[in-house]
Amino acid sequence: MADDKTVFMGLGPFKAAETDVDRTVLARPETLLVDLLNSGGQVIANYAFENSFSVGRAQENAVVVNDQSISRHHMEIKREPDGWWLVDLNSIHGVYLDTQRLAVKTKLQLPVLLGLGVSPFQLQIASANIKIQIPKPKDDATLFAAAQTPVLSQAIAPPGSKPQQNLSADAIKNRLLSEEESADMGDYTRMVRRVIREDRTVRTKNYKKLIWSLGILFLISAGLVTYQYLALDNARKLAINMFYDVKTLEVSLSQADMRLAENVESLAKAFEEVKDEKLKVSQERIKAEQAKILEEKKRLAEERQKLKLMKAKYQEYLQEIDFLRLNFPTDEQYERELITRVVRGFGESELELPDEFVTQVRQYIKKWRDTARLRIAIKNMQDNHYGTLVLDALDKEGLPAYFMYLPLQESNYDSKAIGPETRFGIAKGAWQFLATTGQEYGLPPGPLANVREYDEQDARFDFAQATQAGAKYLKYIYSKQAQASGLLVMASYNYGHNKVRGMVEKMPDNPRERNFWKFSQQYEIPVETYDYVFYIVAAAVIGEDPKHFGFDFNPPLLQITNPIN
Repeated sequence: MADDKTVFMGLGPFKAAETDVDRTVLARPETLLVDLLNSGGQVIANYAFENSFSVGRAQENAVVVNDQSISRHHMEIKREPDGWWLVDLNSIHGVYLDTQRLAVKTKLQLPVLLGLGVSPFQLQIASANIKIQIPKPKDDATLFAAAQTPVLSQAIAPPGSKPQQNLSADAIKNRLLSEEESADMGDYTRMVRRVIREDRTVRTKNYKKLIWSLGILFLISAGLVTYQYLALDNARKLAINMFYDVKTLEVSLSQADMRLAENVESLAKAFEEVKDEKLKVSQERIKAEQAKILEEKKRLAEERQKLKLMKAKYQEYLQEIDFLRLNFPTDEQYERELITRVVRGFGESELELPDEFVTQVRQYIKKWRDTARLRIAIKNMQDNHYGTLVLDALDKEGLPAYFMYLPLQESNYDSKAIGPETRFGIAKGAWQFLATTGQEYGLPPGPLANVREYDEQDARFDFAQATQAGAKYLKYIYSKQAQASGLLVMASYNYGHNKVRGMVEKMPDNPRERNFWKFSQQYEIPVETYDYVFYIVAAAVIGEDPKHFGFDFNPPLLQITNPIN
């Protein structure tokens, strides 16, 4: 290497030492020769000073040592009248002589070898009138490698001590991380161990904080889940209780309506008889009965207002439950909501809807897809404008609009439909009345009542009359036997009210215990009736959104209640 050639090794510029001959430096008195040594003891820079100079990482120092463990202004060598003094400039890792950290201000006895904190670099300082023998590097490559790559074990060796270059990585790791200190540990090793322990303490504290934070978040989440569960359970119980209070009042009002209608009819007949006979005493009694009827109508109006408020409160509970539930917008969830809507419309407790019921409805929806019967029935209803007649009759009797799908299942809305001959007789017309039941509700049978033929004299074939009778018959079942359970009404209609009466009347006489859910649990429903109920429910669900289920007609209820002119 040529003299005075500048070499950059990441430690600041320095002049390489002459490599071919030993160098003996003689200088005037009061001049210091300063050599910067690397971890291998090789000289990587040399200086000569006649006055004070500073050492540190900052570029404004006379001796720049570019190592992160060195403070920006690490130390100063000061010339004073009585000699040279070392001044520690509040460095983090200090200045060492052998294994001893020097005081803030220490007088130097030259020559001296100073360790710069925990860095692998040292300063060799001597007076110029003393001959110093500098070790000769083998070549430039060795010098460069030595300056670039400090020995790992030197990092834990004190200044001036012999580097432990033969220690393995595992040995160094064990030496630094062992719980107890060995007797031969130097100050550097102890210092590094202290730094490691401090770092571990900080990390442990941070980990504990993180663990505590996660624990608190978990407790908060668990608390929210628990609160949500309890709130949902409470809202559900309140809603179910409110539902059956509503049903009880509905049954009471429906029965009162029927009694009132009978009284009005009887009173009208009596009034005509009295009018003909001109009996004044009886007329006074009739007027008193009329006053009672008016009072009863007033009471029923108040009860209906109460019922309206109860239904509104029930809807609030349902909205709260929907808010507390976590539902995701999937096709399956959408179809369940449609099924729930129809069940609610038929007057059943949607909050007690069995999962197996939903599964069965989906299967019957598939059965409707596999046949053209639903499309034919809807077309018959629309072409003949039967839907409006049915909805008006149901509304007059205070019944759910979804009962419009009952004649669809009975006859496909064919007003001339004739059923098979049975031991009870032959069902005829769109509502499939037996002759005896039809006559009970104002449908006189024709002369061909017991023959499987169309008879224009049979009122069962008159769709308008049959619809009025059908609505009244449903009202009777709804109010008396079925306790306002729409699905139980349909099961009863299919059985025939005489047959089902014995089964239903064995159940407790209240809506909470006498409904389709309880009925299906207590009795084995015949296949015919089971199909009957599920076909009607499935048709009503399809009717809520036909296109979703692959049908090309518009929603019947929506189209009838909001016709396009």
